[in-house]
Amino acid sequence: MLMKRAAADAWSQRTVYQLLTDRFAQSDDTTSACSDLSSYCGGTFKGVMNHLDYIQGMGFDAIWISPIPTNIDGGYHGYWAKDFDTINSNFGTGDDLKALVDAAHKLGMYVMLDVVANHMGIPSTANDYSGYTFDTSSDYHPKCTIDESSQTSMEQCWLANLPDINTEDDTIVAKLNSVVKNWVDTYGFDGLRIDTMKYIRKDFWPGYIDAAGVFAIGEVYDGDPSYTTTYFDYSPGLLNYPVYFPVYDTFTLAKDMTRLHNGWTAALNVSGVWANFIDNHDVPRLLGENKDAALTKNALTFSLMSTGLGIVYYGTEQSFNGGADPNNREVLWTSGFSTDTDMYSFVTTLVKKGRQATLNGTIDAFGGMTSDNKAYAFSRGNALVVLNQYGASATQDITISSGKLADGTTLTDIFSGQNVTINNSQVTFTIKNGMPAVFV
Repeated sequence: MLMKRAAADAWSQRTVYQLLTDRFAQSDDTTSACSDLSSYCGGTFKGVMNHLDYIQGMGFDAIWISPIPTNIDGGYHGYWAKDFDTINSNFGTGDDLKALVDAAHKLGMYVMLDVVANHMGIPSTANDYSGYTFDTSSDYHPKCTIDESSQTSMEQCWLANLPDINTEDDTIVAKLNSVVKNWVDTYGFDGLRIDTMKYIRKDFWPGYIDAAGVFAIGEVYDGDPSYTTTYFDYSPGLLNYPVYFPVYDTFTLAKDMTRLHNGWTAALNVSGVWANFIDNHDVPRLLGENKDAALTKNALTFSLMSTGLGIVYYGTEQSFNGGADPNNREVLWTSGFSTDTDMYSFVTTLVKKGRQATLNGTIDAFGGMTSDNKAYAFSRGNALVVLNQYGASATQDITISSGKLADGTTLTDIFSGQNVTINNSQVTFTIKNGMPAVFV
């Protein structure tokens, strides 16, 4: 059994597979499509447990699952809680959940729980909170529309008309802290992903995270590092939205590689752990935006080889390309959990031979770039990572800086097997089909 009190240093070396419990696998392994992605499709805790080998096969050593409490009708994603003291029966039982966590631990995998403390689901009758954990209107802030330019408004008003929990009330705070502690203690979770962090006063979070007693990454959905990084004073980890937006711009070809380099270096040297990603359940899938597998592979390579914890959203390995919510929340079981696809093989190679082989390497974001600003290099330990924007149809000869790696060193690309020898602090090689390169 793993230590569930895994610290930030341990988590920063993990590679996380993010899944939506309702969309990953059904208990009976059905492969039929879901007719309505805006409601429950039938995924369960047992379904996830039955396919942990599929996840581990790619090299992932942690999973992130959906929020677990009972939700209002239609809350397949888990973000519309009604009763924090019971488990969402659509996903299974508490025993099923405990079995999933135990099974993951036996495979050496951490389990991260998605949690929500900001709001509850909308009651079917206005102001009737019967059956809710917080069952009176006074348990919520007065309803108002959020002004995103005002921090007070974000913390006090209702996001998407969802009842905003009164997190200034000491009794309510104590209950929220008790709930998250109970989830960790009962089921053995190793970490938290905290939803809507910027919508609750900052000084609420240390007590909540301390009550859980595990590592946490917060969602501060904002691309400005000067704003987002202030939350590292309250949470040990954050989702890396300040770098998500440069990644999106770069690998949809809206901007060249200078956008990636400048965005990344502006978010370096922080006091906590960044959690990197190229897409998730809240944004369109990158492959659907750029419609180019090579560009998507380059984005994944940056995300998993750069500074911090690495996250891959389920379905990426099956080349899912859904757009805005709920189309980016496809069911995975229609893929048959194939391990033979090109993208499954790519992710496996990247995680095992790239990220995990260089976990202890120091990142050097030296920013080597070709004259057209379409190829970009950085190093991770003794590995040289070279990304490009040329696209899947391109073959391109390039010469690019190898940073501080020693002249005369011969390296081999984990994807193509191509060898390079560093000469005059540069490497010269051929990019084929727009593929990234990780020379080790």
